[in-house]
Amino acid sequence: MLNYTVTFSLIEWLAITGLVQSVLILVYILFRVRNWRQAFIPIIYFLFLAAAFGFQFALRLEDYAQTIRYALWFCWAMGPPLCYLLVLQVVRLIDLPPARHFLVLLTLPGAIFLAVVTLPLTGGCKNGLVGCSSLQDLLYLTGSMAGAVSILALWLRKNIFVDLWRIKGGRERYWLVMMLVGVNLLALVISFMRSAEQIKSDEADALLVTLGIAFCYLATTTLFRVYPPPVSLSTSSRAKLLALSDEERVIADKIRILMEMDKVYQEHAFSRADLAREVGASESTVSKVINAAFGRSLPKLLNEYRIEDAKRMLADSSIPIQMVASDAGFNSLASFNRVFRDVTGETPSTWRQTHAKNDIK
Repeated sequence: MLNYTVTFSLIEWLAITGLVQSVLILVYILFRVRNWRQAFIPIIYFLFLAAAFGFQFALRLEDYAQTIRYALWFCWAMGPPLCYLLVLQVVRLIDLPPARHFLVLLTLPGAIFLAVVTLPLTGGCKNGLVGCSSLQDLLYLTGSMAGAVSILALWLRKNIFVDLWRIKGGRERYWLVMMLVGVNLLALVISFMRSAEQIKSDEADALLVTLGIAFCYLATTTLFRVYPPPVSLSTSSRAKLLALSDEERVIADKIRILMEMDKVYQEHAFSRADLAREVGASESTVSKVINAAFGRSLPKLLNEYRIEDAKRMLADSSIPIQMVASDAGFNSLASFNRVFRDVTGETPSTWRQTHAKNDIK
């Protein structure tokens, strides 16, 4: 009689949970992507994070555990260099950082080289490199040093964080960036403590997996705040968009970024003149581009983004409706109620009763 019982340890369950969360984030990014160059670094980042969870679970394959250990180290060590690139992209809202910034990825081969060169000083590995615990300890040490270089490079650019905090609509991206840097700093501390034998290998694994899960959870909630649901294009709007010049399409992309990233719609007095100044074009050009790219007038476009933002806040029953109206960009509760009813067919109070999250008693 066959025994189909399979048991998993707690850390294996955690690894599975983290893997599922990472995959969900990747699916979300893939469904939202408009520009593959802009999505490249986030996709690579979460691919490595998903791989780390996967290799952590794969350690149950004892015959290959030593080899898997190296792959697991590599996935965790890729975090800080990719963090550097991702932070630059999120802060500056660019497709890809300039090519020179990708040199930060060379810190990882440098860590491997340094570990191999230093290995003879620790007595070497008599049974080969695959099962060499000394080499693994050195990799965690040199990997921590390489990661510290990546984070230090961000610190040397700390003015970008100050600028991000000050710009309109930049604070949510600021906290996303701070969370990303903080998680990678904690991961570096854990790796360093493991290499110094301050904590055991399995304890370090558990801490890194738990940290990764916490990051995935926070990233999931923040992604929906930083990247709200976009206003969709109609079929006729797509046809009009194709008729725009290359320069006008660039303006359309700038407008989209101002709406989705900088959230200019949250300023209730934001006007066509303000938008024209932001994108560096005439008001007539802005009106033409908005009509072609979004199939709406600017006031209607602003209100639709405001309503999508308001829906997210209304789902939290602890936020007063008056505050929802103000934070979403409406200058009065009356105008918020009117526009919300026009767009959704319901009042904000009715919508909240249907969609609000259940309070936990």
